[in-house]
Amino acid sequence: MKAVVLCGKGQVEYREVEKPVCGDDDIILEVKACGICGSDLHFYYGRMDPLGPVPFTMGHEFAGVIAEVGKNVDPCWKSGDRVVSENTGDACGTCAACSKGDFVACAHRETMGCSMDGGFTSYVKIPGKLLKFYKNCLWRIPENISFQEATLMDPAANGYNAVIQQGGLKAGEIVVVYGVGALGLMSIAAANLGGASKIIAIGMHSDRKSREAVARKYGATHFLASDEEDDMVKKVWEIAGEDGVALTIDAAGHPSITETAIRFTRNEGAIVRIGMSSLPYNCSLDSFAMKNIRIMGHMGYNQESWRNCLALAECGKLDLKSIISCELPLEEYHKGFEMSRKQEAAKVILIP
Repeated sequence: MKAVVLCGKGQVEYREVEKPVCGDDDIILEVKACGICGSDLHFYYGRMDPLGPVPFTMGHEFAGVIAEVGKNVDPCWKSGDRVVSENTGDACGTCAACSKGDFVACAHRETMGCSMDGGFTSYVKIPGKLLKFYKNCLWRIPENISFQEATLMDPAANGYNAVIQQGGLKAGEIVVVYGVGALGLMSIAAANLGGASKIIAIGMHSDRKSREAVARKYGATHFLASDEEDDMVKKVWEIAGEDGVALTIDAAGHPSITETAIRFTRNEGAIVRIGMSSLPYNCSLDSFAMKNIRIMGHMGYNQESWRNCLALAECGKLDLKSIISCELPLEEYHKGFEMSRKQEAAKVILIP
């Protein structure tokens, strides 16, 4: 079968790989759709080292149909089931995080598509070891949700976790979302669902072409471009008014955003950092301490995030469709990566 394979830092090939073999404890999933994520861009363009031994098949936002089920697998899973992968490929199952069911926070976690074989191909194996202690590494897709929409569950659950669970948003509060890629857009959707009175989306001028309209559809009341504003802090305070910004979601990650966010987030507010950057933070943190602001790191989601987002999508309150800019056959993966890199698309879905 063909696959998009990461062979080294910034080295990607489209080549033949072996179809995975289903062991007695495993599940083989036939991939129907897989989304291109921001972390995929980091791998593809050499901005981040592979997280596991190469080569491995990329792609961690995938959904499909169960094609094979090992004889020892829990009978709740059957061939033909429509499922979306949570993309955890391995965890220890015994650490403090795993003991709470927060497998994404396991220090020994392996991620399909980031450190082991993932979904930019036709078939992927869900390991039996994982299935034994983590039944919810797969989730059934509601009948009214397409495979393409289901691939958005990863960023949707990320946004829900950042805004509702970690950020603790209360209805009526004002939210800023810095960055309007998929994680930023899904954070805007979560803030809207959580009852934010104002949602200020901050992107770049280049985002106005394809992403501003999506941000507004998901609930952004204001859209600012960082490369158009002389004083972003002043502008945000003008919009927020006396109540101030209760919650800032940093879905971009540049260190300068942290310094800016501390300045416009109100006293006793919160900043949740989703975005990544290897650059150092070279500013004083005194104002963060003096304002009694909570700054939280964010990595992924948990089972509560997934369960609630699936329920919201099934009842029509969470829109997973509007963010999808285009669908491309797997062999046109380079076009999809370029569209994402140039911010010409909010989300590109590859179809094996």
